[in-house]
Amino acid sequence: MVRIILATVAVGAALLLALDAGSRMLTDNNAAARAFILSDAFWPAVIGFIVVLLVVMLGIHSAYRFHPGRLSGRSGGEG
Repeated sequence: MVRIILATVAVGAALLLALDAGSRMLTDNNAAARAFILSDAFWPAVIGFIVVLLVVMLGIHSAYRFHPGRLSGRSGGEG
């Protein structure tokens, strides 16, 4: 269990460091990206992106959870 936690922390830290390095490269070389990040439209865009991802994940979860083959009383496949 401790190995799983340490591996998760290591992967998470690596992803955060990669995201930080990538964002620095993007904003150092692109004035338009820097202007967008500093604009008032940045946080609504980020929150909207997160909401869209959550809706997509909920849809995928619902499709797996409520697939007719998984419901009780079904023993055979489709068709």
